[in-house]
Amino acid sequence: MRGRRGGRPGRAGALARLSTLCLLLAVLTPEANAGPRTDYMLDCMGCHLADGAGVRGKVPDMRDSLVPLSGTAAGRRYLVEVPGVAQSPLSNRDLAQLLNWMMSHLSAQAVPKSFKAFTPAEVAAYRRTPLVDVMGTRLRLLGAAPSRPGPKRSDAPLSDAGSG
Repeated sequence: MRGRRGGRPGRAGALARLSTLCLLLAVLTPEANAGPRTDYMLDCMGCHLADGAGVRGKVPDMRDSLVPLSGTAAGRRYLVEVPGVAQSPLSNRDLAQLLNWMMSHLSAQAVPKSFKAFTPAEVAAYRRTPLVDVMGTRLRLLGAAPSRPGPKRSDAPLSDAGSG
């Protein structure tokens, strides 16, 4: 039998490795999700900053647009179809929770009592088709559309009809 130095690790070393493995599995398992705040920090904050302000000229400030966009079916669809959301590794449930968290924690406007929470089913339906013309669609939905044709999507034009 070998000694502990230079040989096989003892029982304590094996238990330490097993504990580390269990901890890693717990962290990497979707059920171990720490919540929407953590999801925002890990998946959104790099571009949208801690307060949702974005980066002028590159990433839109979402603080003033969350409430208006969430008030229409087309706006809700937009919020889910933005490529960073639609292509996120988060589950539909976690994305719905994240969007709802953003409404109450990042919006510059009070969330109206009539606000309808995003659901996993809604996220699943909308995230299948990421937007192509993100900025043009955003401007159009917020009423500041440029004088060019409507949004370019990889399927049908964005509308309130039949969505939501």
